[in-house]
Amino acid sequence: MESEYQHKVLVVDDEEQIGKAIGRILQKEKIEYVFATSAESALEEIKKTTPPFSLIISDQRMPGMQGTQLLEQATTLTPDTVRFLMTGYSEMQTIINAVNKGAIQRYIAKPWEHDDFVNAIKSGIKRYELFLDNKKLLMLAKKQNAKLYELSCELMETTKSQNKAIHELDNDIQTIEKEIEAFSFQAPVNPDTLINEIENSVKDDNGVDCEKIETLFSDTIKGLYGQFCEIAYRSGFEMPDIEGQIQ
Repeated sequence: MESEYQHKVLVVDDEEQIGKAIGRILQKEKIEYVFATSAESALEEIKKTTPPFSLIISDQRMPGMQGTQLLEQATTLTPDTVRFLMTGYSEMQTIINAVNKGAIQRYIAKPWEHDDFVNAIKSGIKRYELFLDNKKLLMLAKKQNAKLYELSCELMETTKSQNKAIHELDNDIQTIEKEIEAFSFQAPVNPDTLINEIENSVKDDNGVDCEKIETLFSDTIKGLYGQFCEIAYRSGFEMPDIEGQIQ
């Protein structure tokens, strides 16, 4: 029986010959098994076996604890393990009670037909594999959900940063619009008047003062440089530092 999982079956029967017969069937199917001759020893095997048994096959009539009692306790110790009960037709009420309590998933009538018994084992193993597959899918879903949550948080942070940048751009645009609006209300300057004002600012009683011209030129360059720096900063650029070169 080929499988990606490593299965182990617990066989419980006080008759050693029956245990060996079941063991031979399991060996032929390449399934590892453990044989216990009492319910008490079977419980010890269940407690110490890791990973849990895939399937437990227990006889009903055994000295001391009966099979239904064993499988009921096994439900608590290893709830996902598949549980089969072997019993006779005369014990039908016992079987019904065990099924109703959830202690067993299937019963096998004694004596059994070989092919039916093999098919029952394969069915039990397949049922446990379905549980393992679902467990793997659940773990994968949890990992994917965790990754999705992480990506969602990153997206939220990115969105916040973009919204902040957009808000800052909106503020810059509003500032520029206000400046443009302020300029639009200014009266136009007469070029002749501007030239006369410049000439008067650089003249004295003796004519043109070269020192005043140099000062006016330097102040004009500094003013233009400051305006260019402000425009560059708004556009994400940086003007070269030429403060030391302007006299």
